[in-house]
Amino acid sequence: MTSVSAPAGTRPRLASLRGRGLIDAGPVAGVAGLAVLAAAVALPFLPGISFYYLQVGILVFWYAILGTSWTVAGGYGGLHSIGHATFVGIGAYTSTLLYADFGVTPWLGLLAGMGLAALVAVLIGYPCFRAGIRGDYFALVTVALGQVAYEIANGATAVTKGSQGAVVPYAGTSFADFQFGNRTQFYYAVMVMWLIAVLIAYRMRRSHFGLQLAAVRDDEVAALRGGISPIRRKLAALALSAAIAAAAGTFYAQFFLFVDPGSVFGISLLVQIVLMAVLGGMNSYLGGTVGALILVPLSQYLATTFNAHPGIDVASYGVVLVLLTLYLPYGLLGLLRHSPRWRGVVGW
Repeated sequence: MTSVSAPAGTRPRLASLRGRGLIDAGPVAGVAGLAVLAAAVALPFLPGISFYYLQVGILVFWYAILGTSWTVAGGYGGLHSIGHATFVGIGAYTSTLLYADFGVTPWLGLLAGMGLAALVAVLIGYPCFRAGIRGDYFALVTVALGQVAYEIANGATAVTKGSQGAVVPYAGTSFADFQFGNRTQFYYAVMVMWLIAVLIAYRMRRSHFGLQLAAVRDDEVAALRGGISPIRRKLAALALSAAIAAAAGTFYAQFFLFVDPGSVFGISLLVQIVLMAVLGGMNSYLGGTVGALILVPLSQYLATTFNAHPGIDVASYGVVLVLLTLYLPYGLLGLLRHSPRWRGVVGW
């Protein structure tokens, strides 16, 4: 059988489809990015920096990791996992219970939680994708998953300690036990985790796999006819996204030394994760970071200012979501998507 191929010179090169990425920005954007990163590194050393502001910085990086993890599946693959907090809880509880009950170092517990979260993502995703469930229906499945996980964690008191929560044994300053002596060390630990998550999202967006995943997101039928397996690509994206979220869950448990169903499976965290990515721009590897830089300080300010009226900060998330849907469906970084220079920078 004679194969049909495109004439020479008409087939687009993969490199041209990927774009040049950060190189397109030029030295100005590169210097600006390094300056922002240097400022973040120097934050703990500012004279008179208070405990509160350092705590907010840690939360910004933590939520940025979660927003980035959601982007990997929800932005790149169109898999709008509304119940993404499930994977955060799996990571938090896995490392905590292994450490508290069996003495397993949280570093190994982190890896175990990532593996278990990825496995759950595959077990949930495979029957959904085989049955052709996508879009809003897949989002509803993930919401149900989150509620099931919450009820299991709340009801299995013999294992998870139920609504009373599980306490992480305090070992003092011990790197082997993922416990540090002060907030500065936790700050740098979560910063490193954030850098790894962003680098993974950046490399994935520009990889061959990332292009195939985008093709599946935009037109699954056409991608299938082009020889791309939609199920495999979506499962891989969902599993990777779940693993990153689970790693963030382990950090949460070690940072607060306590985990309960409401904090890691609750509706508040569920909404926050999605908002971080959507506000910044869920098609960009920087979307979750930009969203966290705006929403976390805003949430902390509202919670502190209106502490006599609990729920104001949570209600603000609904207002932001409505405004985004109406006026900024592509997020803040989506405003740059038509710029040939900045499109590659933000990874659109």
